[in-house]
Formats: sequence, structure tokens, C-alpha cells
Amino acid sequence: MFQARQHAVLWVCCLLTLLPLGVSARPNLQLCSDINLWFPFTFVEDRQVRGLHVDIVSTALDQLGWQAQFTPMPWKRCLQEAEQGRIDAIVTASYQAQRARYLFFPADAAHATRSHWRVTQVEYVLVTLRDSSYQFNGDLRDIPQPARAPYGYSIADDLAAAGLRLDLAPGDENNFRKLLRDRSGVVVTIPEMADLLMQQQEFARKLKRLPQPIKSKSYFLSFSRAGRLDAEQRQAIWDQIVAVREDRVLMSRFSQAYSSRQRPPVAAPP
Repeated sequence: MFQARQHAVLWVCCLLTLLPLGVSARPNLQLCSDINLWFPFTFVEDRQVRGLHVDIVSTALDQLGWQAQFTPMPWKRCLQEAEQGRIDAIVTASYQAQRARYLFFPADAAHATRSHWRVTQVEYVLVTLRDSSYQFNGDLRDIPQPARAPYGYSIADDLAAAGLRLDLAPGDENNFRKLLRDRSGVVVTIPEMADLLMQQQEFARKLKRLPQPIKSKSYFLSFSRAGRLDAEQRQAIWDQIVAVREDRVLMSRFSQAYSSRQRPPVAAPP
């Protein structure tokens, strides 16, 4: 009987040593996203991170057998947590040389206008006062000032590089209010956010979105250089994101979940 128990214990121990080769070899991934409303790509609803980018990333990770926990936090803190290696990846970030010091981006991120390994491509547009006669002529330097953009976002750096005077605030809603209050300059945002916010009574029939995009950026699942994933694991996830993004059935289902929204979700504190 004793010998039989020894064999049983040895068998269990052998089994446990094999488990890291399977599911347990892939620990839970810790991912952060901006707590600000960035509809439909990332936002907080019922204290949960949601959005199209979250759908794409979480589906890709699930298909590869990864478990993931998404945590919303202020954007600056999200970047800092990645730099310190306290989170594994950010959902999502555009490429910047400064960020690349502590984040891994796909191989073409630094030079491709439309990266193969993007989660999605995101356009930026201008919002002006409804009675403004300004039309974008293709030159960033001619944009009315101040140019308002979310604090900490890469689009603000693009505008600063063009020599524009900036007025930055956390989130687009604050920038919309500043535009109405000061009655000068523009707001730089994504078309989806512009259309969503202008459904609110506070902004309706007071502002307008200009049709021509001023910038287009690829956004990535960006991995912490101090994180736990190796190059092969990172590339496998980026490749799977491409597969999800190019799945028309999945993307149609994801998009429909946000197309009928009539008001922005209310962000809750983390």
C-alpha cells in the first residue's frame, strides 16, 4: 500500500511538472487602458474596460489561450505602469520614439503610415464652432489656435511639432466645453467621439465636425519592455490580432455593438 501511494505521489509530481508546458505556462496578462472616454475604441462602462480595441485584443488573446485582465487608469499612469513593468501591455498606443524606449511595438510601427500589425487605424478631425467659416486646407500650421487635444496623447505632440499653440485637457468633453467657452480655436479628436458628443444637448447644434481628416494613425497593443513576454510570444499575439481584425464576421459583430449608441457611456473611477 505504501509503495502504491509513493507511485501515486510521483505520478502527480510528474504531471505538475508538465503543466507549465500547457495552459499554466501562460500567466494572466495585466493590461491597462486610458480611463478617459475614447469611444468606440476604449472606454469604461460598469467599471469594466470596453470598446472595439478591447474586443479585438481580448479575442486574439483568448484564441491563443491567454488570460487577460484589463484595468482602466489615467493615461499618464498607464504609460508609467508599463515603463515600470507593473503591467504587461497597453490597449492601445500609437508609436512614438519616446514610448519605444519602454514599449515594444511591431516591426513596421516606426515608419508605416498604416501598419500591418495595427489593432485599427484611427483618424483625427477638427471640431469648430458651428458658425465658423474655417475649412482645413491640408496644412497643420494653418489650424486655428489654440488647438485643443487630450492631455498626454500623441496627436498633441504632432500639433506641437507643427508649431501650434496647444490647450490640453483630460478627455474630449473638457476640450469641447473650452471651445464653447472661449469661442476660439478648434478641438482635435476622432470622428466617432465628435459625432457622439455632439448628440449631447450641451453641444448639439453649437459645434460642427469638419469632414477632412488631418491625421491618420495606427494603434497597437504595445508591450512593456520590462514585462514578461518574449519576442516570439509578442509576435504571435500581434499576428493573431491581424487575423481577428481581418475576420469580417467578427469585426461586423464588434462594430454593431457600438453603432447604435445614442449617448456616451459614463466613465467610472477605477
